[in-house]
This record gives sequence, structure tokens and C-alpha cells, in this order.
Amino acid sequence: MKKALTAAVLAALAVGACTTQEEVAQQEPAKTEKAHAEAPVGTKMYGGPEVTTDTSKPKNDYNITINYELGMHCTGFDFTYCCVLPPYNSVQSQIVKTATGKKKYPEMLEADEKDPGVVVDGKKRFKLAYGFVDNTYSEGNKLKYWDVPYDVNGNGKYEKDENVANAYFTHLYVYKDLKGTNPKNTSADKEKAFVGMQIPVPRDNGPAGAAVPSPMSGGHLHYTGEKGTMVYTKSPVLENVPIVLTNPGIWDALGLPLTPFTDRTAAKDLLTLVESDIQPFQENWVSLVDADSGKPVIDSHSGKPITFVGTNPIDIPNCSNCHANETANGKKYNLYKQERAFWKGLGASDWIADLKATSVSILEMHDDHNGTEFMKAYDPNSRATMNRLGRDPVLCQKCHGDNVIGVLQAGTHKDKSGKEKTIPPLTEAIHTVHQRKVPLPDSQGRSGSCQGCHPAHRYDGGMEDYPITPDGKNAYADADNRDASGGCYVGRDVHSNPNKDKDGVETDEHLNAVGEWLQANVSGIGNGKGGKGLWCTNCHNQLSRELYQRDNLKNAFAQTGDTIRDKSLDEIAKAVGVSKSE
Repeated sequence: MKKALTAAVLAALAVGACTTQEEVAQQEPAKTEKAHAEAPVGTKMYGGPEVTTDTSKPKNDYNITINYELGMHCTGFDFTYCCVLPPYNSVQSQIVKTATGKKKYPEMLEADEKDPGVVVDGKKRFKLAYGFVDNTYSEGNKLKYWDVPYDVNGNGKYEKDENVANAYFTHLYVYKDLKGTNPKNTSADKEKAFVGMQIPVPRDNGPAGAAVPSPMSGGHLHYTGEKGTMVYTKSPVLENVPIVLTNPGIWDALGLPLTPFTDRTAAKDLLTLVESDIQPFQENWVSLVDADSGKPVIDSHSGKPITFVGTNPIDIPNCSNCHANETANGKKYNLYKQERAFWKGLGASDWIADLKATSVSILEMHDDHNGTEFMKAYDPNSRATMNRLGRDPVLCQKCHGDNVIGVLQAGTHKDKSGKEKTIPPLTEAIHTVHQRKVPLPDSQGRSGSCQGCHPAHRYDGGMEDYPITPDGKNAYADADNRDASGGCYVGRDVHSNPNKDKDGVETDEHLNAVGEWLQANVSGIGNGKGGKGLWCTNCHNQLSRELYQRDNLKNAFAQTGDTIRDKSLDEIAKAVGVSKSE
């Protein structure tokens, strides 16, 4: 069923906030997709939203928004040794049929009730094809994930579909479908279908498997309906904890293994990739095609295929800046040197050799600090090019809890006194040790490790004014962290873009009392003060945790329930038990 939208909201809509209509000449279906995949990757300057002079006669027949809900996702691409997070980038869209007259409202189009892959507009039936410009595959020259063996069922043998890609999400399960259906109202493991086991993840696909295919190329978006996309996981005290992977009412390609390397870049040997090859803002396209023939649907205004583009962010963290040298290892840990020398001997670039060395450094230090034995069988004299650990790769979430991927159960370990202790969540473990050991302050005492560790690569591949030096120092130790160039934080409108109100986008502000205070006293952007914006710790601090603890949302999607976030500063201070000045 189609839903009418208010004319005030969407009648003048021509392009989504991060979406522009791409001009592609009419071609046959197969050739059209190839043109998208191999389109030149050039910077497209956004000139602001296009609004027709007569809002009752929009410029397009349909508008397609493109979104990725997790912000700047960062992951490694080499899972042969270890990795903190799996690849996981979704394509999320909505399609709006524009108004056709003064008394015709725009309509949000939904799916055929019997086929979630078909868009219905009256008697017309379409599909939403999707892909990435010059990024049509991952496994191989861009990613080592499916080709890395992992004993998923733990029987000591490598069997069909036993690899890291199928090992990462085995904590997630369904009973019947991705809508949370549980026909027998049970929690018995024998009734569950686990991701990566009963539901193997196809190569270059998202974790939903064959049930809802999400390939890197040649795929179509699926509609999430009224319930969204839902799986289950276990918690320490509960079975069947629902995890909503995609909200209701979204056209979705779930959890694609996207990398920041284009096809053109990856045409060379993976070992020769360099850091400037990283392209963290991948161009994503969604096209409206005929459901039966696959031919492009032509816009009646422009005479061109209806295709929109957006940005899908993916980057690689900066661990090697410290862990591939003495900054992290000091004189005590030395195995990284042998690992680096091995890969350099095979012709690897300095960056790739550093990434390999970093994995060994992290695992050696983890063993020393926590009593694990990840490096027990490591053979520095081995000539193996897949894995020299003498064991399966180390997946952090097999021991640590991690809300990001829905691992709610953590393992236990014995400390040096022999006491059994719960292993801390992954984010707590990583952030605690790095904030204590390497806060990397700037001249104002603000930690630079936020953007020093989290990735900050740029669209143009440039490394000048990068926030962390090659040997793991804060490049702005004597200056201001916010002066760094680009990346996932600096330059973003919501954080620190001094040109927010004059760069052609003019992003609106939606501030509560805390946000208004930060704008007036810290940011100085959007109020004529010419400031530099916020820094990470202005929001990621104790207050944000206090606010979160007092949220009692009945429905996060509908934003119903109780919160103190919309109260005055006086009311918020009273609720968290501090004075307004504190």
C-alpha cells in the first residue's frame, strides 16, 4: 500500500540530502550496468538542492534517496591474522513518486505484498537495481575473507563454506525468516538457523545469505516492510534477543562486503597497494528498472534513465602507525619486525608489510598482557603466505562482547591471581587501553587519538595534514585537532565544517538545549562566530552516557517513549544529579 506524504515536506523534493540524479544515456540493461560499474570516478561538486519554480510540477517523476545508517564504517580487509570488525556496508533507499498536480500528493512507494523485490506504482511494476561506481567485487585483490579458512563448527576439519566470512556472524540466527517469525515460539537451538552455518554467506554478499541476496553487483534492493529486517541473538540471561538490522519501510541491500578500493586500483597485486589508494567515500548508484525486462525506466522530464547516486563510506583504521614500529612495541616486542621483513621480501609495499606486522604486534602484546596464547604456534620461519599463526585467525568477538555486531555474550578468563573474570566488551577494552596509554593531546589537551586511530583518509587520496604521523604521533600536538584535513570527522557538517552555511548544501540544524550550548560556547559554527566546530569528546563523554541511561524509548523507530534530551539545561542537570555549571 502506498503512503501519501505531506506536500509541505516532499512536493519540492528534487534530490535527496546526499543523493543526486546521475545522467546516464539510455542503453540496453546489461550495458547500462557496465556503464555504471566502469564510470570514471571524478569529483562531482554538489550545487545544492534543485527546486522547481512551480512545486506542483516537480523536475522528476521519481526521487530515490540513498543512505548508509552506520556512518563512517571502518574495517580491515585482510582477515588472515586478525581483525576488529567485519566488512558491512548497506545500501538503504526510499523511492518517492513526485506530485503530478496541485492536488496530487507525493507518494512513498512500497513493495508487492508477495514479492519484496518489486516496487509497485499502481499497475506499474519496477525494481531498484544498485551497485557501486568502479567497485563491482571484493574478494580477491581487495579482500581476504571468504578465501581464509576457519573451522566454523570446531570439529578440527575445514569443510565446505568454512571460512572467516561464515565464522563472523554465527551468533545471529532466525527461525523462519528475517521478520522475526518464530512459528513454534521456541528457543531450542535445534530450531534455529544460524548465519554462516545453516545460512551460509555467499561470496561477495551480505550476511542475509540466499534468503535476501545482497551481491556487490547485479543485485536489486529488497523492501523491509512493516517489521524491518530482524534476526535474533543470545544475551547472558535471555534467548531470542531481537536485533533490527534495518528499520521498517526501507529498500535495502544488507551488509555488503564493500572495500575502499576501486576495481581500477585493485587491478594491480594486492601486495602492492599503498595507503593513498584508499577511497573512503564510495559512489553508490540506485536505478529504477522495469521489473520484467530489466530495462531502465525513462524519466518523462529529462528523457534519461532514472538513476540516483549517493555516498557509501568505508575506511581502514590507522593501527599500523603505532604497531608497525617502536611507538607501540618499544624494545620488548619484536616479532613484528620478522613479519614485516617476510612480506617486504615478497615484494609488498611498505604499507601492506606494516599492516601484516601490525597484526603480529597486536597479538603478541595481547598474549603478554592477558595471558592468551594466540602466538603460541607462530612460526616466523614459515613460508606460508596465507597464515603463519599456526591456528585460525583471531576474531575478537569470539571472546569479547560487541554491540556493534550484536554479540551480547562475553567470555571469561582467569586473571593473574587466578580469579575468574568476565572479558570486557571490545569497545571498552580497546578505548580504555589507548586512552590511558596514548591520549595524544593537542595544544588544548584534547585527545587526538580519536581521529588518530579512527580513519581519516580523504577522497583525493592525499595524505598531507593527516591527523597522525607515520610513527604514531599527533600531527597537531602543538596546534588544534580540528585543523586536520578532511576525513570522517573534520569537515563534516555536524562536527566541524566552517563552510557549512556557504558550501552549497546549507545543512539545517536541529539542536536541543545541549546542542545550543555547544554551538554558542564551543563550536562557533552556524552562529556567525567563525569557530572551528566540535571535537569528539565534546559529545562522547560522561554526559552522553548519563543521557543514554535515562532514555526509556518504547519504539526507537517511531521515537516514542521518555527521554530527558529534549528538556532545558536546568532540567537535564537536575535529572543527572549535577549543577548546571558542572
